[in-house]
Amino acid sequence: MRDATVRVDGDESGRRAQANLAALVAALVALTTVSTVAVVVANGALADATREPVERQGATALADRLVAADGPVAVRENVLNESRVDALDADAVRGLAGLPESADVRVRVDGETVVQTGDVAGGTTVRRVALVVDRDPRTVTPGLDGRDRVTLPRRTPWVAITVAPTAGEVTTVRANGRVVLHDPDGLAPGRYRVNVSRRVTPALSFAGEDLATGAVELTYAPADSRKVVVEVTVDA
Repeated sequence: MRDATVRVDGDESGRRAQANLAALVAALVALTTVSTVAVVVANGALADATREPVERQGATALADRLVAADGPVAVRENVLNESRVDALDADAVRGLAGLPESADVRVRVDGETVVQTGDVAGGTTVRRVALVVDRDPRTVTPGLDGRDRVTLPRRTPWVAITVAPTAGEVTTVRANGRVVLHDPDGLAPGRYRVNVSRRVTPALSFAGEDLATGAVELTYAPADSRKVVVEVTVDA
């Protein structure tokens, strides 16, 4: 019996070698691609991880500054003056938190955008609950004929008292029993501003000679307040 012999000629060996080489090249290309994608993803994750603390720190600092008692828009802690809020601009907002020029910022009060710089597409948002107070001055001329006491609305922190040059002589003004203005010879005509407690209903009483309607004019600013959410977003 003759031995069976399998012969592989040179062409077939060459084709196999080329196929193995192509497979190796393809594997190297795939490995390089995966490595490149992994590096890109890792760099992106690192950038996000670095950016988020900066955004959160800036948003937190700005939100806290806006509701602080000594902040530029607050009358006391967590109580904001509506006129000051409306007057906020981009430069003031950036200066409050020391934000970099590259960071975009948006400040909303109860969902309404007050200030926005650039295009805030994402970023980190921090919220604070506060009160917004609107004070519109009101002026009344109390009738002092036959009475010497005037009661004003609560939450009025001050009263401006204008003493007329005629219509009687005012010698003493009291606020809830406390003497706030006094001159035994009569108060000089003009405007006087006195502070009163916001926690009690202010009651003013007047003493003098021949007091009548028009002797004094009172200007006060009661507070109209509402609860709001202050929302600060920083997109770095």
